[in-house]
Amino acid sequence: MKHYLRPWAALIFFIMPACTSTAQVKPGYATDYHVHLQDSATVQLGYRMLKAFHQKATKTDSLCFDADTIIGRLNRAKFHSAWIISNAYWFGSPLTPVAHEYEEVKKQNDWIAAQAARYPDRLKALLSVNPLKPYALNEIERCAVTKHFVGIKLHFANSKVNLFDKTQVKQLQKVFATANKYGLLLLVHFRSDDKWDGAANTEILINQLLPFAANTKIIIAHMAGWGGYDRQTDKALAKFATYINAHKNPHPGLYFDISAVFPFEPGSAHSSKVAFHPLAAFKKQIRNISAGHILFGTDWPLIDIDPYIRLLNKNLGQQTTQQLLNTRITTN
Repeated sequence: MKHYLRPWAALIFFIMPACTSTAQVKPGYATDYHVHLQDSATVQLGYRMLKAFHQKATKTDSLCFDADTIIGRLNRAKFHSAWIISNAYWFGSPLTPVAHEYEEVKKQNDWIAAQAARYPDRLKALLSVNPLKPYALNEIERCAVTKHFVGIKLHFANSKVNLFDKTQVKQLQKVFATANKYGLLLLVHFRSDDKWDGAANTEILINQLLPFAANTKIIIAHMAGWGGYDRQTDKALAKFATYINAHKNPHPGLYFDISAVFPFEPGSAHSSKVAFHPLAAFKKQIRNISAGHILFGTDWPLIDIDPYIRLLNKNLGQQTTQQLLNTRITTN
């Protein structure tokens, strides 16, 4: 359930003051590319979702996080900036319908833009929307013309996206094309459910969606997964790696973010047939894709910057972690 409820999952932990990490962050340089804020409306909706899925709330679920909160954590970690993500897609989720849905979606997108505007040199806003909703294209265009947003967050799990549904794919093509038209990058939570076929879904994304956003950047969140690392996520990354290295004309702006991958979840190595070693497999895919295509992100408030850097140092080594921290992406 945590995959639908990010960032209000039971795995919310490690929110603590920054402390020394092994990988060295240049003061005023690094960016956290995956950060959630939450206002009171988001907190209330989060409680509804937790109740609907029989999960207990944590203290963090009751807290509001605004621009000042984020700037404080950036300063403690000596980070320069963050991408802050609208929670509007929650209000368009079929999981918990809300009254006056589109009005609530607009409020969330406007709120995140206002938060970024308070620190324009350090915070960049990403609007969000359920891409399958009738108002999706209108909302993207409404936000785009304001010039207050650098990109769009799409959450395939929360929005119940099915890439084997041709009607949905046609709608997503319109969403990708609209992002491309306005120069908005796309941050995509790609994995959509437990029985997800990583290779097959990646084939559809590569062949049927990427071409519609050829002139903008596309970032696949959580290294194509939804927390931890399992066999299907590995199959998806393997397909992406082949595309990047073997395709005649791979998308030049394709990236991944490493948010919420660590710690690996219990059972991620389980298989009834063949042993799967997630850390070794993950390291292999990082080498195949190259660290220059991978962005640092935390999925905060799931975890804070310094604890996550420590996890990366421990699991990937200092050199790889440093490379991830150094990867930069430009926005319009």
